[in-house]
Amino acid sequence: MNPPLIITIHGLLFLLLFSLSLIAFIVIRRLVIERQQVRFKRLYGQIERDVLEAISLLNQDFTLKVANRHKSHHRVLTQVLLDFGDIIVGEGRDQLRIIFNSVLKDRCLSHLASPWTTKRLQSIRLFIIFFDPSENTQLHRLLDDKPIVKLAVISALARIPSPETMRYVFKAFEEDTGTTVRSYLNIMFSLGNRIEPLVKAHLKKPLSAEKLGLLVELAGAIPLRSLYEEINALAGHPDKEIRIKVARTLGKLLLPESVQTLVSLAADATWEVQAQAVKSLGKLRDRDTLDILTGSLFSPFWYVRYNAGYGLCELGEEGIRRLKKVAAQKEDRYARDMSVMVLNDLIYSSEAA
Repeated sequence: MNPPLIITIHGLLFLLLFSLSLIAFIVIRRLVIERQQVRFKRLYGQIERDVLEAISLLNQDFTLKVANRHKSHHRVLTQVLLDFGDIIVGEGRDQLRIIFNSVLKDRCLSHLASPWTTKRLQSIRLFIIFFDPSENTQLHRLLDDKPIVKLAVISALARIPSPETMRYVFKAFEEDTGTTVRSYLNIMFSLGNRIEPLVKAHLKKPLSAEKLGLLVELAGAIPLRSLYEEINALAGHPDKEIRIKVARTLGKLLLPESVQTLVSLAADATWEVQAQAVKSLGKLRDRDTLDILTGSLFSPFWYVRYNAGYGLCELGEEGIRRLKKVAAQKEDRYARDMSVMVLNDLIYSSEAA
């Protein structure tokens, strides 16, 4: 037989065997996974029923029996505790904590040092739910981990708002260079007014525009009125986004002394800053800003006109008179149309009420 033909036949046979082996592997793997899923769901249902009974009975001995009964099914038990731990509070969570401490705690601690990110994150989630302040040192060593793991650790530590914990939060925020930096906003917000000194100190640091903007945003969300001077000082920042957030935050702080700064921002070189400044001026309801808001109705930018119109509504009768006056003029049809729209919306709103 021709040698090249033999080689070709052998090659085809090899490809055929390889293809059949690959298909067999895929089919077997799929069957194994489906069987595991069926078993997981069955065990989950059994454990779920027992855990619900433990939560309803509030009996420590019974809860320990449930823990021992299912201690060999760590993966399923962990998932049940994670699902229930997010929604159960009070004495019911205490029963979940008994199960966690009895069966999963040691395993959880060992997984904090696992090379697998998913295992570390799952262990941190358990700590977030069943956190014991005396064990926070177990989490400190993960503060140099990947950004997503570090963020999870910070979330866990923030549940105990001690001065040391808050310093950890801000230190991690300052050092973060990844896409998780905005997530710190929710953590800081949960700490409330206690973070005022740290926010004040960081507003004076040479942070990136993104981080500085987040701190300005945070000051308005809480709100931290004592930081007015620091926020006001950023009104001339070269970054447009920071000026927008300064204008928005001043509208949330609602301090009369911020009127002049907002008037200056209403004349900013960018329409986005103008629009936010005009909106905040409306919230302050200062009658001295009537001319500024009326003039802003003649802006070439729709959002500036829109915020100016509704800002005048905030100023009561005098503001509405200004809107009617602009609606009657014919020199600027865009200002007229916006005034008419706002007045009509005001009429419909009053009729609905």
